[in-house]
Amino acid sequence: MNMCLIKNKAALGNFIKNYKNIIFCCFTGLMAVGSFPKFSYSFLIWIAFIPFIFVVTENSFKKSFFYGFIAGFTFNALGLYWLVPMLELNMGSYVQTIISSCCLWAYLSLYWGAWALFFSFIYINTRKIKNRIFANSITIIVGSCLWVLLEYIRTYFLTGFPWMLVGYSQFKFIEIIQLSEICGVYGISFLILFCNLCFYFWIKENQKKYLYLALFFILIVLVFGVIRAEKFNFFGQEEFSVSIVQPNIDQNRKWDDAYKEQISDILNKFAIKISENKTDLVIWPETVLPGYVPIDKYIYDNAKYMVNIAGGFNIVGSNFFEKDLPYNATFAFEDNGDYVFVHKKNHLVPFGEFIPYKSFLSRFFGVLNQMGDFVEGDDTQVFNNGKIYLGSTISSENFFPDISRHFVLSRAKVLVNQANDAWFFDTAALEQHFIMNVFRAVENRKSMLISANSGISGIIDASGFIVSQTVPSKRALLRGTFLQNDFLTFYTKRGDIFVYVCMSISLATFFIVLILYFSKIFYKKIKRGLVC
Repeated sequence: MNMCLIKNKAALGNFIKNYKNIIFCCFTGLMAVGSFPKFSYSFLIWIAFIPFIFVVTENSFKKSFFYGFIAGFTFNALGLYWLVPMLELNMGSYVQTIISSCCLWAYLSLYWGAWALFFSFIYINTRKIKNRIFANSITIIVGSCLWVLLEYIRTYFLTGFPWMLVGYSQFKFIEIIQLSEICGVYGISFLILFCNLCFYFWIKENQKKYLYLALFFILIVLVFGVIRAEKFNFFGQEEFSVSIVQPNIDQNRKWDDAYKEQISDILNKFAIKISENKTDLVIWPETVLPGYVPIDKYIYDNAKYMVNIAGGFNIVGSNFFEKDLPYNATFAFEDNGDYVFVHKKNHLVPFGEFIPYKSFLSRFFGVLNQMGDFVEGDDTQVFNNGKIYLGSTISSENFFPDISRHFVLSRAKVLVNQANDAWFFDTAALEQHFIMNVFRAVENRKSMLISANSGISGIIDASGFIVSQTVPSKRALLRGTFLQNDFLTFYTKRGDIFVYVCMSISLATFFIVLILYFSKIFYKKIKRGLVC
């Protein structure tokens, strides 16, 4: 018995010794996932990268890429696990689902690998600087800048997939996220990596100055955050009442003609309920109408009847047909039942609403949207009735800070997000999507009103505080009030200038180190007489 126990302990010890680096990387991925919904232990992200950094700094930059990929794959596979049930429902093939999910997880993991590769290269070469504090300072700043740059690239490259940027993990930490009005969500990501790197050097070199440096910056951000959160809590000049509809229509029935009348009846019941206590604004979710406006006469007539009963300024999501082109759109209906404005979705979901590189990829994948391919719009149409001025992002448009800020630059005084998260069932994706709205509110200092067919609907004020929200995946009518304002933040006016600063620092440092690296190789060859 004792011999067996000794052998098992020895085997475990050998396993840990042989796979220590991989275990550390997986541990980082696990802690990082734990900081996001549904766990939301947001404090974990402030120390999550430390084991991973230990691995990267102890290995060559070539091996570091592999370890970065492992950490990234752990993070993405666990955090985006909901891809499997979503894709399986739409593809009908478990094998194709697993292949597609793994491809996306692997693609996102490349960014972690790229960070580890470049960070390791910078770290190894800065070790040659005699002044250790100066060398570590460069490493900390460049490592943080590099992470921001890669997150930004991931946001927009190949149509973009900015899900679970590390800054989003702090959505509940109101005082910290106030920095977003200057730097966007990327500023929060920078601070998180900066602190992780400081804590790493504190532990490794047993130098408390790095701990104090991290705490000093956190303190500055907290003081700034307390002052700004107080200023923008329920901030605005005019208050309006709002009704937010969450009909929770099953995705399998949404586009089935057999359920068209049933869905219309559900929506009409909401309209009647709203009419009992009319509000200034009514928000209906993305594609709430089961057809195309205006060519589907039954749907369009029912929509006019529905908004006329509800009263007020109605914002209604629907498919839209114009000049023989299909769009995912949202409409502003006035009291008389006619729509007066339309916004066509600017950023479509690849494979969800269109097939990228269609000539090649369509032979392997079909579009998940049951209505077929959509065409991308290019407007930032602000809806107004002379009192309320709003910009409405449609579903995944709220992933992209630029779209929201362009609405505000077009004179929107309140922001709306209309979503159909029935795709995601009752998974962490519902809250992961919802929390992005918190940052769009702070970045632009605008109240944010969210209406989801299924998922989470809510009201967020200009400080990023979630005033109210619905229970996920339940039929609900949320009533409340919001304030609108015409304040313009630094981020709204200047955009991602912080990212460009990070990019400049990263590239400048990398090229300087690269030049020095090859200069030394060249110098050594000269000394050996290999170069004339």
